[in-house]
Amino acid sequence: MVKNKIRKSLLEQGQLLPKDLYDKYDQKIQETALNEIDLVSSKNNLLYFPYKREVKLNLLINEINSNSNNIYMPRILSDINMKFNLLSEDSVLKTNRYGIEEIDSPKYLEPSLFNTMFIPLVGVDKYGYRLGYGGGYFDRALEGIRLLNKKPLIVGMGFDYQIINEEFGMEHDMQYDIVITETRILSYL
Repeated sequence: MVKNKIRKSLLEQGQLLPKDLYDKYDQKIQETALNEIDLVSSKNNLLYFPYKREVKLNLLINEINSNSNNIYMPRILSDINMKFNLLSEDSVLKTNRYGIEEIDSPKYLEPSLFNTMFIPLVGVDKYGYRLGYGGGYFDRALEGIRLLNKKPLIVGMGFDYQIINEEFGMEHDMQYDIVITETRILSYL
């Protein structure tokens, strides 16, 4: 399958990026996001615990916390089900079967109630469709989002090498509104 080949290639490229460049680009991407996304008035924000070479979120977390806004994180509940837990100072973290940290809490927020959603990526096609790790969790959890009159802003943050100038997205795939890399801002609104 084309997606599996693209995914494998992108994951390999990510491992080849030298740590000093990764850190520099990561910082630049976060700074650009802070300048482009209104996190002051964004009360409910979905973030993620970075996995492997995903963009870190420390600058965004600091900004959101400084405005006393809410941060939620993904939690996998079954082979097909994902929900979004509230992150607080006393959150208990656990590592899931994929090696990703999650919050162990029963406090969830429905996707329709988010203002801004930062969704991790492996790649993005030329129309803004997300390529993830292949489990389909975000696609299923957010499948009704595009039908909402007032939907959350869906943001991807990644590196230039993750932007693919071909079409591989399918109708069930999640589509970004905006993707930020170290050199550009791509809008799919």
